[in-house]
Amino acid sequence: MDKLIGNYFIKNKNIVEKEEFHYTLYSTNVYEVIRVIDKTPLFLEEHLKRLDESLALSGIASPKSAEELKNLMIRLIKKNQIKNGNIKILINKNKATDLYLYFIPHSYPEMKLYREGIAVASISIERKNPNAKVIDEDYKIAVNSFIEEKNIYEALLVNREGFFTEGSKSNVFFVMDGTLITPPLKDVLGGVTRKRILALAKENNVNTLEKSIRPSDAKKLEGAFISGTSPKILPISSIDGVKLKSTECDIIKELVSLYEEKTKDYIAMNSAL
Repeated sequence: MDKLIGNYFIKNKNIVEKEEFHYTLYSTNVYEVIRVIDKTPLFLEEHLKRLDESLALSGIASPKSAEELKNLMIRLIKKNQIKNGNIKILINKNKATDLYLYFIPHSYPEMKLYREGIAVASISIERKNPNAKVIDEDYKIAVNSFIEEKNIYEALLVNREGFFTEGSKSNVFFVMDGTLITPPLKDVLGGVTRKRILALAKENNVNTLEKSIRPSDAKKLEGAFISGTSPKILPISSIDGVKLKSTECDIIKELVSLYEEKTKDYIAMNSAL
């Protein structure tokens, strides 16, 4: 069970004190995590759309509309008086469908990691339903043990065909021959940050390609990075020990700048939430 940050959470439509926080995991549990910056849920509309997609793939009807979820989130932020953090939306399905919203512990990368990059390693494992954000405790235990054993920041998943798909809790991008490459959408959870990055690349005439690549291609890369709600765009310094110059890559530096600008613009336009 998740740890809860703050003094209150929401169950269905009610504000509840943290002492009463508990739930039971069933076979189908769909979730979404939204980053809150300056009391503003970042790229909220896209996160709620992805939540709907995960629910549809899991055969669960959404218990609330997008507008209702937005209003509940605003209530949670105000009640807890938390300015920055991560909110988790959990749809817990058994005989009935329960909705939970709550702040969870977050870990944002230190500035040093953005300057120097992170170490990652490949692991041969696949998520059962890559396009849906569903809780899978066995998968979580396996990748967390691997990350701890290898003393790395993130694990890159490799499918049965031997291709990279995504990070254990992130999407992954590579730069090769001046082209931004990311694994095909059919093989990954289509992250909101991933979608934003691809849009920014297209708007700024960066060559992009959805293509599968293998761990053995690491030596050919000009750079790589992971993306996600918490890390945003985080350069990779090595893959399976192969050193990369990601922090010096012009394409990656441009995308980092463009993404930060887009984030600031969104917060400025939605700060009344």
